[in-house]
Amino acid sequence: MPESSPVSVLVVDDHALFRRGVVELLRDEPRFHVVGEAGNIHQALVMARRYQPQVVLMDVHMPGGQGFMALPPLKEMGCRVLMLTISERSEDLMAALAAGADGYLLKNTEPDELAQAIRRVAQGQAILAPEITGQVVQAAVRAVHGEPQVSLSRRQREVLAALARGATTAEIAAALVISESTVKTHVRHILEKLEAGNRTEAVARAAELGLLSS
Repeated sequence: MPESSPVSVLVVDDHALFRRGVVELLRDEPRFHVVGEAGNIHQALVMARRYQPQVVLMDVHMPGGQGFMALPPLKEMGCRVLMLTISERSEDLMAALAAGADGYLLKNTEPDELAQAIRRVAQGQAILAPEITGQVVQAAVRAVHGEPQVSLSRRQREVLAALARGATTAEIAAALVISESTVKTHVRHILEKLEAGNRTEAVARAAELGLLSS
């Protein structure tokens, strides 16, 4: 990509004040062309399909589900995705990377560093905040030494996939034609096997282990 060519960017964050601050920052830069802004995952996907941005800036925690849940469709559209978040949790980081994020930055990033990161991501490079690179190294070490295998039944995988889509207990029960109490039992077993404290952590852990793609 020529240096003079502006990068088209979609800004996605549920905090309007922060989102608009980033939009104004980028609009003051001739190196960028902000095609739009979105406050939730649904809006982000609609706008991405309409405007085909080169880079999507997205928070991790979003209304309607975690931001990394939007990564597969965004990647299919050809967008590169740079997560911009306050979360330093390893679960969020690894889930985002496993889902295909091209970068992961914290919201305390300096404006010049953010601008440089967007350009680098648009050029195909991977970007990580210095504060969290150690977590990636630790994950690589665990992979080399062998990550404990997690065995889920077919039904548990179906429930897990529904959780990843943000489905409620009632919605899962209706879709799988089972009782809500049975769904809760499956969820409890999934949490135990994935050593997760709640559904969000379970989905993040599953993404890290590649269980959502199987």
